[in-house]
Amino acid sequence: MSKTITIRVPPWLSEEEVARIVEEVIARLGGRIGVNDLRKDLNIKPEDLAEDLETYDVDYLELKEKERLK
Repeated sequence: MSKTITIRVPPWLSEEEVARIVEEVIARLGGRIGVNDLRKDLNIKPEDLAEDLETYDVDYLELKEKERLK
């Protein structure tokens, strides 16, 4: 659930400064944002989400990388 807050910004305060202040306040509140809100903001559609993740053998990858760097 989200809430809308309306504030009046004095003309001497730049948009960048307002954005910085708002981001700082949100960060101090924990910086939490709902997953659905984040997906909406980033324009991520359900079909864009991957459920199957590939697994890798980290030891094997490290060995290959070491060989490559020799």
